[in-house]
Amino acid sequence: MIRARRRLLLLVPALVGIDGSFAHHAASGLYDRDGSITVSGRVESLFWRNPHVRFTLTVPADGGSEQIWEIEAGSVNSLERMDVGESVLTPGSVVEVTGLPGRDGQQIAYARSIVSATGEQVPIFFDINDLGSHYELERDDAAAGSGDKDLFRVWIPVRLPNTGSGQIEFPLTDAARAARTAWDPANDPALRCIPPGMPAAMDNPYPVEFEDQGDTIVLRLEEWDGVRTIHMNEAAAPAAPSPMGYSVGSWEDDTLIVETSRVDYPYFDDLGTSQSDQMRIVERLSLDDSGDRLFWRAEVTDPASFTEAAVLEIEWRWIPGVSRKAFNCAVPDQGD
Repeated sequence: MIRARRRLLLLVPALVGIDGSFAHHAASGLYDRDGSITVSGRVESLFWRNPHVRFTLTVPADGGSEQIWEIEAGSVNSLERMDVGESVLTPGSVVEVTGLPGRDGQQIAYARSIVSATGEQVPIFFDINDLGSHYELERDDAAAGSGDKDLFRVWIPVRLPNTGSGQIEFPLTDAARAARTAWDPANDPALRCIPPGMPAAMDNPYPVEFEDQGDTIVLRLEEWDGVRTIHMNEAAAPAAPSPMGYSVGSWEDDTLIVETSRVDYPYFDDLGTSQSDQMRIVERLSLDDSGDRLFWRAEVTDPASFTEAAVLEIEWRWIPGVSRKAFNCAVPDQGD
């Protein structure tokens, strides 16, 4: 058996890639992904909380005037894993920010690096294509254990489907495609710190942890502090519909098979693709021979959304000593 000036603060949801989250959410449309801009100014306000750090800069302009720029950076968890703390953005300090410019001349930017008040170059780009390297700082080989195959540990993602990037072609029905076309990113539940349901909850760049609790397996997701319960006892009474749905697991040799239904969540991804209560998900989880890689494959069927099964795949890696962090999502104060 195998064992994440106020207008921007209110409009932008959790973004982790262009950095791990930027393409993960629809608000990537706010920025020019092919452009670059550098602005220098005084830090006026700082919101150091998940799902994304936000801050404002007062930037000198022509004629002695000043402009207020709204800047977004990675999640607190991502930045901490790059050994970046909020002291680099102390209100009143002067910093230089290089990143992606806002579209249509907006005074906004998505930060990729910062030159601090002390002149230190601080990279804050959490590359979703190289997630494993950001967790190596936490490696503790003394915690390596026996090396036996073991599902029940903390795993970090090294390959994600990135459904929110818009670069994956799913077999959508006309109704689902129309829903995506009509999608308004301002309606993203992430704006209100409402976590996604299945299967979108699995497509995230943060650690996950499996816990063996006998008749159940509990899957804890760092992003949104999410929790899934997988019932290993078929006699368990089906639960009421919920965003995570009702999951039943079974073993087929060394592969854990999980069947999920009763999902009460309206979106398949971060692009507004609709899904219905007819959705069913079959997940297969298996380890490689070393026990250090965990592979997840899910087939999603929903006659209201897909003309055939949609397939999602994730690969996780075990790095000794890596742990889950609390996510503690918070919505910025909407007052003046």
